[in-house]
Amino acid sequence: MNASPARRHGSDAGIVVPMTLIIMALITALTVAVLAFTSTEPFIASNQMANAQARAIAESGLERALWALTKGEANPAATGALADPLPNPVPVPYDGSQYVAAGVGGFIVTVTNGGAANERNITAVGYVPNNVNPIAIKKIQTTVTKVKFLDPPCAVCAGGEQPPGTSTQIQVGGSASITASTAQGAQYCAGVTPTAAAYAQGPINTNGRPNITGPAGGSDVAPNQPNSSFGSFQFSDSDIAMLKSLARQNGTYYQGSQQWTSPPPNGIVFVDTPSGNVLTNSSPSSDLITVNVRGNWSSGWNGWLVVAGTIDISGNITMNGLIYAQNDVSLRGAGAGSITGAVISTNRVDAASTNVDTDDIGNAPITYNCPSVRTGGGTIPQNWFVKPGTYKEVSGT
Repeated sequence: MNASPARRHGSDAGIVVPMTLIIMALITALTVAVLAFTSTEPFIASNQMANAQARAIAESGLERALWALTKGEANPAATGALADPLPNPVPVPYDGSQYVAAGVGGFIVTVTNGGAANERNITAVGYVPNNVNPIAIKKIQTTVTKVKFLDPPCAVCAGGEQPPGTSTQIQVGGSASITASTAQGAQYCAGVTPTAAAYAQGPINTNGRPNITGPAGGSDVAPNQPNSSFGSFQFSDSDIAMLKSLARQNGTYYQGSQQWTSPPPNGIVFVDTPSGNVLTNSSPSSDLITVNVRGNWSSGWNGWLVVAGTIDISGNITMNGLIYAQNDVSLRGAGAGSITGAVISTNRVDAASTNVDTDDIGNAPITYNCPSVRTGGGTIPQNWFVKPGTYKEVSGT
């Protein structure tokens, strides 16, 4: 009767010993794992820190190249500057041949020409602790760019993008004043002398008693110029896309037809088609826009006004910089206003005819000023910057 309870007690004791051994084994294994993790964690943290340092050093190489390019715009002869156009061969250290020490490591940087005249490709490699026995390497590639500066050969320029088989003319009327003469206040950039006060792909006609004065040794008017002569002072579609981006950052991006009776903010002002699509000679009528500039702007406006369409200016308007229309321009100013810089219309759209558009130059005095065109009266960024969408980390050295 009492044997059964005794057997149950013996059976329980037999289970406790194996369970204890299993638990001890698990505890031992966990202890070993924790100790192993604790011993490797410093190495992992050290590697992560070295990789972060190598990336930061590679970015230092990129910033060094950006500084050199920007410095080269203002002072090409400065020590460490990179002139524009890029010298051939590219000077040390920007040719990728020299290791530059930088704190806990160093970098090697290479600068080459990009796909456009205002683009450079930069490759920067960061090393920690050095490039001989590195424990961390980070490589950055990007394209940097700057705003394309136009050096137009004229105070008023028309044509270059008109539909095939058509011709763009300039019509100068009234008592308009267009000058590219330094004797009358025109200013040139170093190494840049305009060809004429008015320059067109087609004829240049006058009525009334306009005053058109060309540069010394040049012409008052330069009609019937070949399309090939316009490309250097016109924006490509890629340039236009960048200007859109900069205008958005400036808060001066608009879409559709506008009528302004007071100046927008200074800087790059871009007025786009309602659809946001590139203006072409096959664009729908809904994308054909006009920006009307009216009223009294006697306080002045500085910058670039770039319009994917037509610009119509009248009133007492004082503007300093670049007026750029991808279609026509009509200037019918009166009063004491003036335009200092240049006016460019490229005439992309209108129906084929002998005269695609007419740039009607009324009583608005226009004075050629190359520095104002380049800088928009000091409002256009002169530095080089990373082209959106091109920054990337890549493998390799």
